[in-house]
Amino acid sequence: MLNSSQSNGDNNSGPKPVGELRAFVATMLGGHSWVVDLLRNYELVIGRDPESDIRIDVRGISPKHATLQWDGEQILVRDCESESGVRVNGELIVGSNRIDPGDAIEIGPASLVVNITIAPVNKGRRSLTHQEFAERLTEELSRAGRGGRPTCLVMLKSKSGDGARLADAALSTFRAGDIVATYAHDEIEFLLPDSPPKVARAVLERLLETSATEGAHVGLAVAPGDGDAAERLVRAARDALANSIRTGQTISRTGMAEAEPTEPSAHTETTRMLLREITEAAQHDEPVLFVGEPNTGKRQYARLVHDKSPRASGPFVIIQCAGLVDQESITRAFGEEAGKVDNCVAETARGGTLVLDEVGDLPLQGQRRLLKLFAQGSEDYGVVATTHRDLSALCQIGAFLRDLHQKIGMRKVEIPALRMRTESIVPLAKNFAEQYKPNKPIKLSEGAIEKMRSYAWPGNVLELRNAMERAVTLADGGEILAEHLPGDLTDTGDGGRLRDHVGSVERDAIIKALADNNYNQTHAARLLGISRRALIYKMEKYGLKPPPAGTTVKK
Repeated sequence: MLNSSQSNGDNNSGPKPVGELRAFVATMLGGHSWVVDLLRNYELVIGRDPESDIRIDVRGISPKHATLQWDGEQILVRDCESESGVRVNGELIVGSNRIDPGDAIEIGPASLVVNITIAPVNKGRRSLTHQEFAERLTEELSRAGRGGRPTCLVMLKSKSGDGARLADAALSTFRAGDIVATYAHDEIEFLLPDSPPKVARAVLERLLETSATEGAHVGLAVAPGDGDAAERLVRAARDALANSIRTGQTISRTGMAEAEPTEPSAHTETTRMLLREITEAAQHDEPVLFVGEPNTGKRQYARLVHDKSPRASGPFVIIQCAGLVDQESITRAFGEEAGKVDNCVAETARGGTLVLDEVGDLPLQGQRRLLKLFAQGSEDYGVVATTHRDLSALCQIGAFLRDLHQKIGMRKVEIPALRMRTESIVPLAKNFAEQYKPNKPIKLSEGAIEKMRSYAWPGNVLELRNAMERAVTLADGGEILAEHLPGDLTDTGDGGRLRDHVGSVERDAIIKALADNNYNQTHAARLLGISRRALIYKMEKYGLKPPPAGTTVKK
């Protein structure tokens, strides 16, 4: 695991000014080179220690061969009683040694050079609008998927008036590749590429510490484990934020929430037919394979199978197959190669239902391990699988095992895309909105309804759910308008909708300007280059309410 991260200052009065020292190590191995930032007061492990998230993987050496540690003033290298030792500038060391800038470290086949530098000035760096952030998130997840590296999505809700200050602090201390954006007033979102969860936690803790912020709540989600696509990762981060607020803990990482029924009662013929087919399959207690585009609600229908089956009182266990990318994760999920399955995740489903989410993304090694698991007593739990891939076609090219397909595909149920069941969009939207404002009546404007019905919803049900949560946040108890929905709901290829597209972009710019200026309308108007009167008019037009009465904002 090749990790890099940030280093923040310890000054509790706020982010350190220009001149802050940062340390990094340049690593060269097998013809490749990369740079790893050293987190202050955290150990960077050289080796393949599975207990260490902050590490540089090097094969052929001890699992925890050596460590590097930076305390803000000096760097120490420590030989962890390795077999082949650690050389600094060609000489073997014993125990811990101080490293000076430019020193060369040899550890097995890897060469490392450490250095200390002054943090650069981030001139012109800015936070993004939510729409810009969503586009970058999709791009970064695609890149991370190709490289097999973790990417962290963070949702942070601060107490009133602190949002802009936290965003500024993040911009001044985060790496250049990290992304900061405005989700809503006093809610900001971060994207930390190539950062495992332990690194992300350290960075967030330091951000809150150096900015002297109290009362903030943070939700953390990590791709691919918590979500392999943008909408899933957003959902996981928002669920983690809700858990942070509910439990009072500062940083929460709950992963993708256990599936909740998201379809209202059988309000359309399509859902009625699905429910009848699901009920029949559940009562026969046979494997079910749900097929459909990503995020069409397959996991939620899997939950319904469990609830309507004779195993309803047992556990409901979901394994995200897209996240099983190596031998270690496959072993955790399905047991060891030799057939030992004690303490694997699948074993916890006995007596209940095991859900193989997006099983078409499971590598062949995992498929073989899963078949062995089934051979050892799959009758102890019900099996539900989901996929957006054509498993028959994958079998033909040898990418999916025919025996496994036959086992899980005894009954196939197709879930249509949301665009194919437009009659479900508004009932679903209302249902989602009520989840986020359970004690207040939800009203959708005619413009919002028209916008939702005319959009293709490529992210399907989960995209609708995420969009409604943000719309409820922006509406702040008022009517949900078309302008509260994401800007990309508008098809700009149709000239008649170009005005709507421009309006959506303008709305996001106003949201960001208000958040950046703690809702000070005069300052926000100056930033936007318009008069305060024009800003108030546009706030009313887009349904953007000021903070509740009595809220103190900085002038």
